[in-house]
Amino acid sequence: MSGWMLSVDFGTSNTAAAHTGVVTGAVETLPLTHQGNLMSSAVFVVSPDAIDVGDVALNRAETNPAAFIPSPKRLIGQGMVHVNGYDIAPSLPVTAVLHSVIGRAVAAHRDQPPSHLVLTHPEGWSPREIGVLLEAAARLGYGSGRVSTISEPRAAAHYYSRTETMPPGTKIAVFDFGGGTLDIAVLTATDTSTFDIIAARGDNSLGGKNLDAVLRRWVDGMLDDRNPALLAFIRSDAPLHVTRSLEDSIQRAKELLSSSPSATITVSGNGHQETFTITRPEFESLIAVAVDRAVSLTQQTLTDAGISHPSELSALYLTGGSSRIPLVHQRLAALGPIATLDDPKTVVAQGALIGVGATRDVTNPQLAPPGIGVGPNPPHGQRPSPFTLSNNRFPESAPAAPRVSGGSLRTRVLIGAGAVAVIAAIAAAVILIPGNSSDTPTATGGTSSAPTSATKAGPAQDADTIMAAFPAGLKAAVEKCERSRFTSDQALEVNCTVNKSNALAAKFPEYGKTFTASVDPKEAKKTLLGYREYDNTGYTLTENAAGTAGVNIRDGSEYVYGTYVNFESGLTLAFSGQDSAESILSVLRTVGLL
Repeated sequence: MSGWMLSVDFGTSNTAAAHTGVVTGAVETLPLTHQGNLMSSAVFVVSPDAIDVGDVALNRAETNPAAFIPSPKRLIGQGMVHVNGYDIAPSLPVTAVLHSVIGRAVAAHRDQPPSHLVLTHPEGWSPREIGVLLEAAARLGYGSGRVSTISEPRAAAHYYSRTETMPPGTKIAVFDFGGGTLDIAVLTATDTSTFDIIAARGDNSLGGKNLDAVLRRWVDGMLDDRNPALLAFIRSDAPLHVTRSLEDSIQRAKELLSSSPSATITVSGNGHQETFTITRPEFESLIAVAVDRAVSLTQQTLTDAGISHPSELSALYLTGGSSRIPLVHQRLAALGPIATLDDPKTVVAQGALIGVGATRDVTNPQLAPPGIGVGPNPPHGQRPSPFTLSNNRFPESAPAAPRVSGGSLRTRVLIGAGAVAVIAAIAAAVILIPGNSSDTPTATGGTSSAPTSATKAGPAQDADTIMAAFPAGLKAAVEKCERSRFTSDQALEVNCTVNKSNALAAKFPEYGKTFTASVDPKEAKKTLLGYREYDNTGYTLTENAAGTAGVNIRDGSEYVYGTYVNFESGLTLAFSGQDSAESILSVLRTVGLL
């Protein structure tokens, strides 16, 4: 049997996979459970070298909640994860999930392991976060030359464009709305039957989980009116199986509302039970703020790509489970022609294989995807060393740092079925714990000193530089600023907490005295110009007298969101869950930003 390839789309809620089929050799979705193509990404950490995944983890969660991680993808940006009394590397839960997927895939291929592993990731992930995926793969024997990475929207673009030939200059966009992240990419067809990615943005804090949280708040409000005793039990004393049952009921209702005019949510516990009916219009009013955020980010990405009218876009492809929501379709339809194909939850995994030439014989180096090394295959029937696929035991220390594929937003990708991705750069990945080093990988595998301050040519990449851009009043009010993520432009974003004893704290809601901050002059200017250009329904732009700064505020039915940008300093501040638009404006005016 010739070599075969496996791709894994490690998601916030669920994981999907695709492989080159045993019989056909074509790209096929790999069933990961007896019930379907998806498996839960949840893990249960017995110890650092014994981790259960998927349904087993969900089943064991009640026995020891401290060992349960429902969404390990959300922890990848952390330097270390504390769970069940252990401090573990964030790559270990990922390794466990990959281990399970590879085991099922190997069983489908008569015990022959894949020749090459392809891993997907959000567009906005930094090299460090991608490095965590590579470290997890290396723990399973897939190191340099046997693993590659591709961003989720780029993989989706490969899938959607696999059967179409488009004239040069044709522009398409991919909107990937998953459980925990939103990614958007704009691509243009070239005269060599390829696509250039010309713009991309991502939000690692926006996804289906946000919509679940909105529904949960609605349920709490209904309980507060109808059964306060049950609400008090759910909030304080309810065992894990009760809260999980409620979460499952909420998620099923959310999914049902995509095809039904109404759905019910049942809450049970402590001898009480309540059932609430929610209609689609009610649901849409609840999630309108989150959908507006997604649409606004899409508009900004289209602006980055030079698209000012829907007619300039050939198609806007939707993928990810949350993209099924009718309101998402309705709101995005104003930006371009909507297109969807097949199961949006498995499109990324399939497109990832298409993107690296999955239908070719990868055991032949001359046919391997450019820029992707081909390592030796283990003998037939032998598992990838140094781990066996029959257990969940992993070493505490990882092998040497694996390689990571990097590149700019103009990475070239091919359209046809079985097409090969041209990877812009292959760089040695340095697995770094945030805060330990300012070095960044270079194309030759060495390191260069990363910029420590924002300039007109580049964004800030450390928290101190970001805080230095704060006016004195804001700086004095902040208790701490912690690293959150890197944007697609490699600007560090920090999450800042306001000291409750500071007078400024009174202008924030009781349970939301936080905001995010970043410094990127070029991006701030583009954002402010985008706010001026687009008339976003429900948003109000307030600028300073000089026109060099402004705040765009969405006053929703329940919460208020606002983004402040200053293209002189490059400072961007994002406020969410505020009580009123005036509270955001008051904060900015008090510290002298407006």
